[in-house]
Amino acid sequence: MPSRRRRYRHRPKVEVKKPPANLEISAPEVRLIGVDGAQLGVFAIADAIARAQEDGTDLVMVADKANPPVVRIMDLGKHLYEKRKKDAKQKSKSKEKDTKGLRIGLKTDDHDWNLRLSQASEFIQDGHKVKLEIRLRGREKQRFDLAEAKLRDFIQGVPGGARAEDSFARSQHGLTVLLTKIS
Repeated sequence: MPSRRRRYRHRPKVEVKKPPANLEISAPEVRLIGVDGAQLGVFAIADAIARAQEDGTDLVMVADKANPPVVRIMDLGKHLYEKRKKDAKQKSKSKEKDTKGLRIGLKTDDHDWNLRLSQASEFIQDGHKVKLEIRLRGREKQRFDLAEAKLRDFIQGVPGGARAEDSFARSQHGLTVLLTKIS
């Protein structure tokens, strides 16, 4: 029996809410703002649309709650593009601080140990929290005291300093602790 092929599902683009423009504006009178930002006065909607078409641009509603509504002569496509770019830039700057995870074992060698220390330091300096986990396997599960000592050594060895946010959380497979920047 042939396998079924999965179809690619296109994700729709995030739509920027489009303000009413040109013939979508239903108010009889509008306050008109020119391309350069100067107020031109109150016009009938037909005159305002004609004025915008003379310039080869669109008439876009800026403030619909005002009396009369405020419209502006501008290129709608360019305005939406700039708004999308501005929103994307703002979204990238407002990224939340994540919790990064690091895992070590009781028998972790020096090189790996130092690598994890530098990674933890880098994450903490970037403002992230670090979830440090020590995994115990087989007979190691009987030695939670060694695991706790290893975690304490790790916390003290982090360059730049780190502190445990809570006490060590014990699970079936080891210990975990959340590290944060020393404040």
